[in-house]
Amino acid sequence: MPRRTFDNELRELHNEFIEMGEMIENAISESIEAFTKGDAELARKVSKNDYSVNKLEQEIQSKALNMLLRQQPVARDLRKVSTALKVASDMERIGDQSADIADIVLRFADGQQPVQSVRIDEMAKVATEMVKACVSAFICDDIALAEKVIEEDDKLDGLFNNVKNDIVKSLKSADGSDETVNSCIDLLMIAKHFEKIGDHAVNIAEWTKFCDSGVLNDVRLL
Repeated sequence: MPRRTFDNELRELHNEFIEMGEMIENAISESIEAFTKGDAELARKVSKNDYSVNKLEQEIQSKALNMLLRQQPVARDLRKVSTALKVASDMERIGDQSADIADIVLRFADGQQPVQSVRIDEMAKVATEMVKACVSAFICDDIALAEKVIEEDDKLDGLFNNVKNDIVKSLKSADGSDETVNSCIDLLMIAKHFEKIGDHAVNIAEWTKFCDSGVLNDVRLL
């Protein structure tokens, strides 16, 4: 494969990542809005759109694998293409986690009322910021921004622990009905999805650093 063809395909991958980044940013934003407003229609939209995210991931991975097989790149070129495979997978998982949140919202729409938690709102905000930042860091090769994403993970983990404590308190003071227990479990699951979204954002940040330096640190198997 001539160098010009390889560079053109790298640009195509770059553009597809921009598109995929916009998709997952919309997915997490809309899943949060659906949860906050109890909007079943918006939740269904998030679930339906997850198919498009999955399809684009498959296209990116197919293109990247073909580039590896035909060009057999080395050094930084190899890191760029191999990183694309990993980042596409983490982006797709962010879309999945957003769709999982939307599926829980649909249960609320069926009549089950969620236990309210201000800390969930805080988790949603931090997770959203981490996703936007990691996508921007990867697309723009911004190592400093990638470092900031990694630093934010401790904050998100702390909020998750606080949500767990809130739920335990709610269960202790509640009436013990099935509805209350199920609502608390669903709230904990939503918090866990936000925590996992943060983990995938950290992975993308770590892969961004790897693409630049060739040194891979703490990538999580999720």
